[in-house]
Amino acid sequence: WSRIKIRMSFFADVPKAPPDPLLSITGRFKADSRPNKYDLGIGVLRRTDNTSHEFETVKTAAKSVAPSCFYPHPGGDDKFVSLMAELVFGTSSLPPRVMGVQTVGGSGALRVCAELLVSQGITTMMLPDPSWANHKPLLGGGGLKVLDYRYFKQDTHTVDIDGMLADIQACPPKTAIMFQVAAHNPTGVDITDEQWDKILDLMKSRRDLFPVFDSAYQGLARGLNEDIQIVRKFFDAGLEFAVCSSCSKNFGLYGERVGSFFVACETPEIASCVDSRCKLKIRHNYSVPPLFGAKIVSAILSDPELRKKWEQELAETRSTLNRAHSAFAQALAKGGLHSKFSAPRFGLFTQLYLNEQQVLSLETDHACYVAPGGRVNVSSLDEQAAANVATAVVQVLKSS
Repeated sequence: WSRIKIRMSFFADVPKAPPDPLLSITGRFKADSRPNKYDLGIGVLRRTDNTSHEFETVKTAAKSVAPSCFYPHPGGDDKFVSLMAELVFGTSSLPPRVMGVQTVGGSGALRVCAELLVSQGITTMMLPDPSWANHKPLLGGGGLKVLDYRYFKQDTHTVDIDGMLADIQACPPKTAIMFQVAAHNPTGVDITDEQWDKILDLMKSRRDLFPVFDSAYQGLARGLNEDIQIVRKFFDAGLEFAVCSSCSKNFGLYGERVGSFFVACETPEIASCVDSRCKLKIRHNYSVPPLFGAKIVSAILSDPELRKKWEQELAETRSTLNRAHSAFAQALAKGGLHSKFSAPRFGLFTQLYLNEQQVLSLETDHACYVAPGGRVNVSSLDEQAAANVATAVVQVLKSS
């Protein structure tokens, strides 16, 4: 028998993945030669000159962090975890009934959370409708079935608290319920304190449901403590829950992938077992998290002077975002749009609910690059830029 060598690829039939509708915006924006253009798509904190927002305290702290020439354990840097627990729970260290690990960004925390829940027979998670575009594939890839609960009322651009409570109440036992704690992505419309109290009362009566808090923007909505207060209320109520936290936005460490994952358990003994199980899942996934960014955060939070300066920078950034939201809302109102577009917003985003043709028109006719559905990152907008973008939005809406 003669063997015929056939040159072929094992991957010849792999279909090309479609371009990411969000990440592809940057390429089109850079290729646009128009002088007055606005990149409002990618969810990155920016300055008004459209450069990435860099915290001076982060650059200072980075100078003191040496490369790590050893493996950490799968749970990452213990000092970082303890300091992040202080930010989240308001305690001086990790509470006894809480386990915590460092993760590869907030996304890594969400994935570890999904795999942990599935291993415990919690196979469905409810998300707010709408939510971050990557929530469903990220959590679904971890084995969860992902469904929606009502969150946003498009006629008023406010939280649909009655619909939300009804949908959560209708959930079967052992369902996970995700809440974004502050600066809701993509709408910018947050749950009020009064509404949070209603949610807490419901969850105290439905202890067969498991709350998961996604904290991606702590300090960028109302305040460092205000934005996480509901987590502390759940903890004081003795509930079990999980927190997925990110340092990408409030420290500007997008590329360093710094996150943490906490689970508040009924007892310290249970927390210890959950801790061991999470570390095993991390070991079997990405082995260990990177240390450089985590050590930068630790350096800032453990140094009183640096921490004070960081909190000042965060407050200034928060004020800038609030001014951008206000300027954009006022400009939209001046253009004659419905008052719902002026409803209070927090954080990086506002959602205009534009159709595909309207989004395309903003891009091609007005050089305004927004995310699918009309999500606008306002962080780079000063008053003049807000007015220019608002004028474009008004023209597109009134012409379609």
